[in-house]
Amino acid sequence: MFHDWSCLEIAAHVRSGDVSAREVVAHHLERIADHSDLNAFITVADAEQALRDADAVDLAAPLAGVPFAPKDLLDTAGLRTTYGSSIYRDHVPQRTASSITALTDAGAVIVGKANLHEFAWGITSRNPHYGAVVNPRRPDRIPGGSSGGSAAAVAAGLAAISLGTDTGGSIRIPSFACGTAGYKPSYGLVPLDGCYPLVPRMDHIGPMARTMAECALAMEVLAGIRATPRLGGLRVGLLHEIDGVARLTDLGANVEEAALPDSEALLPMFAAWCADSHYEQYRARRDEYSPDLQVKFDWGFSVTAADFLHLLGEYDRWRERCEQALPHDVLVNPTVPIDLPLRDDVEDADLRLRATRYTRPMNFLGWPSATTRDGTMFTGRDDATVLGAALAWEDALYP
Repeated sequence: MFHDWSCLEIAAHVRSGDVSAREVVAHHLERIADHSDLNAFITVADAEQALRDADAVDLAAPLAGVPFAPKDLLDTAGLRTTYGSSIYRDHVPQRTASSITALTDAGAVIVGKANLHEFAWGITSRNPHYGAVVNPRRPDRIPGGSSGGSAAAVAAGLAAISLGTDTGGSIRIPSFACGTAGYKPSYGLVPLDGCYPLVPRMDHIGPMARTMAECALAMEVLAGIRATPRLGGLRVGLLHEIDGVARLTDLGANVEEAALPDSEALLPMFAAWCADSHYEQYRARRDEYSPDLQVKFDWGFSVTAADFLHLLGEYDRWRERCEQALPHDVLVNPTVPIDLPLRDDVEDADLRLRATRYTRPMNFLGWPSATTRDGTMFTGRDDATVLGAALAWEDALYP
């Protein structure tokens, strides 16, 4: 049925007149209602408005009629945007994030706002205000975070595409957890306006869908990036053993072992940056943050000025080491190098550290990074190269 179609298939059928955008959107709205137990959404779009939007779709648009569920960290004019918090429970923005507008202008139709970890700081999407997101493919495990609702909605066929945000792995970890695809563009490529900040110098907005081909289509719409599937001739640095590693060589890549300089020492700096984003609000309304967030923000506020300035110097030196140690076209590793945590596992600092071992550093660097459907992560310096490598990998896995 419609929910089994990719973005490309939906748009093709709508363009050909085989089905109307209204029919596709109505079907997905029904599925959202039928699967409310997943808590994938904080706010579902008004059905009449969504159907009017579907009727107004340009049939020639690249995403014509594609049901779209942006993360509820991104502003939507006239549609409630909570940032996953109780503080903004009744917040309705006046403007829409330009990243969302780019996809709706290309024919996508918003069907709701996807659930997330409160204020986008966490890997479980266990939201105390709007319910814990359930992993539709592995219900006993976490759906990942912070964009857990986005991945769950896509995996369950409640929406064909989402926009997530990623400050330390928040697009890639949920994609790994739910068996979908996600792409974190290079820093600044997709504008951050209308996104509630966690660490502005590390925040990224990117697409989440069931396949990398759909993410690539979204990146063409968002930033004009056109990628051709390719691993042949690329110098690939293997950061951690992956399933099917021989396939890289079979696809023509020149594979060699690589080592990512450790960034654990920079974590207090990250926490301080998070605290800075919430500086006035947290001091005035701390009790309205969940205990989970209170622990994290209290840590950030505890970092001294002297320690922070020292860490800034360490940050610069770490980036230089990365440039020297990682001259490869593409780096490859499992997105999450540990067993996916159980649904009720406590998310403490140690779990976050182990789960984000490879995702977080790529935000410190600002490099583009993709997670494919099988959980393999590709990272590099150039968006087209990274997307092309991820596309080639998925094409080989799912011909």
